[in-house]
Amino acid sequence: MIDELKCVSQGCSREVTKYEKYDVNGFRFHTETHQKGRANPKTINTGVFTKGANNFDYYGRLQSVYELTFNRTNVQLNIVVFKCHWFDPIGGQRSDKSIGLVEVKPSTTYSGADVFVVAHQAKQVYYLPYPCQKAELKGWEVVFQVSPHGNLPIPSEDDYNNIDPVTYEGIFYQEEQDFGEYILEPFVQEDLGNDAETRGESVVDLKDISMLEKLLEANDNYDEPPPVDPSTLYSQDSDSDSDPEKEKEKETEYESERESDDGW
Repeated sequence: MIDELKCVSQGCSREVTKYEKYDVNGFRFHTETHQKGRANPKTINTGVFTKGANNFDYYGRLQSVYELTFNRTNVQLNIVVFKCHWFDPIGGQRSDKSIGLVEVKPSTTYSGADVFVVAHQAKQVYYLPYPCQKAELKGWEVVFQVSPHGNLPIPSEDDYNNIDPVTYEGIFYQEEQDFGEYILEPFVQEDLGNDAETRGESVVDLKDISMLEKLLEANDNYDEPPPVDPSTLYSQDSDSDSDPEKEKEKETEYESERESDDGW
């Protein structure tokens, strides 16, 4: 028996350390209590996702973070676990594989007793409710996967070929991201949620530039209105009751009368 397994089999200490926020796998997690206590938060860090042994996907919200200490042998082992409120993986979850959309119903509750998950098995998600509360959408929220800090997904060829740059027709979907396996990498900076900045970026990727050129070329192919005849710029307004030719004749007659009066 390996030392770590023997250490765990002896049980953990009755004293545990509790955290309100924890960094793991490139994510920053907050408990629901900590999240609600933040003033004007820019991010929501309570969403948790993990895959179960029964091929079910489990979605929920983080309630507590505990660090357990196993030291009843000559080996000391510290393990961090998350206690979560899990949504019902059957009645509280639905998906549309054609567009990669996963929806959950936060009002449902997983009926099992295994509400704990080892921290390094947790991935981060957030839930967005529908602005339109139709009967079939009411109570459901869309799941969005969060990319680990500093590890954004690599673009693929499909990202540039799914949409026709002329008709703008194509397939829109949420990428199914493979989170992979990660090690514990605690952040040293302050809360990332309060340090968000808006920065302009230059387009340097050749694929991005190619897509922009296609869009510009499509716009150039649109039919433009014919050029305006300069002689019509000052033409008579159709709503006017006066005739320009008649007005010119009146001016000529008026000038003739003035000359006659001067000669008299």
